[in-house]
Amino acid sequence: MMKVYVAELELHGVLLFTTEQRPSLASEGGAMMTTGHYIHNYPLIYGFANRAIESYAVIPSLHFLSYRDLEKSKFKPKLAKEPLHYGFVEEQIKKLLEGREAIYAYPAFPVKITPKKFFMQAKGYGYVEFRGALKTVYPRLEHYIALVPPTKFKTIIVTSNIVLPRTLYIRIGMKRMGLFKVYLREAEIHEQTTKYPWTSIPVNLHDTELFGYEIMDAMKVLETRSKPLKKPLASIIGYVRTTKLYLVKAGKEEYRIPLPARLVGEKK
Repeated sequence: MMKVYVAELELHGVLLFTTEQRPSLASEGGAMMTTGHYIHNYPLIYGFANRAIESYAVIPSLHFLSYRDLEKSKFKPKLAKEPLHYGFVEEQIKKLLEGREAIYAYPAFPVKITPKKFFMQAKGYGYVEFRGALKTVYPRLEHYIALVPPTKFKTIIVTSNIVLPRTLYIRIGMKRMGLFKVYLREAEIHEQTTKYPWTSIPVNLHDTELFGYEIMDAMKVLETRSKPLKKPLASIIGYVRTTKLYLVKAGKEEYRIPLPARLVGEKK
């Protein structure tokens, strides 16, 4: 049994992650980290499944191997040899395609954005200074443009053999501090499109191909620096042009999205 929900995400607190990084020219020292206005769907899948990160991830760095200078560090955990992958997400998609109990989230797009600039400093100034060792890859001197309330996003949630409550709270990732109150409205699945329209929400290009769609064209809105091996398209979020998209409706709202055809009783 598949269900489709339209989800409105209301930010409670600070949402902080690095979509863009550049040198700070207006202020002294440190880089400028900017939080983007689209949210990759994998953190959302973790959040709706009540998980913070992948089980293999290690502290202090979730992607230790991406830092070449740290390869010889004596603090390097044994689990840091694990390459970047999204095992839990891959398992959810596999279960969804097989009709087993699973939950899948599409990328979130902005409805209302409120940015705020922060300055984070873990380094003092003076003639003499002593500080203990900081956590590896800790931001010692950074400028952040984060998102704060009132900020709202929307997305689409698809579940297989799971019924979600109308209101719930999720946190998207351990590093991101993103606490959301989520309002869900069940949507109805209508006909498939016969031409080659664009999706009306951003989608994950890799996941869309797994759902059985051939992407004719794409307009990228987000690309993360974290790229799993042999799956580079998993890092790209954008609007795509393809055929046989499904029209889903929730009240007066309509969205064109790719759905696994087997789950809605039709074949491509």
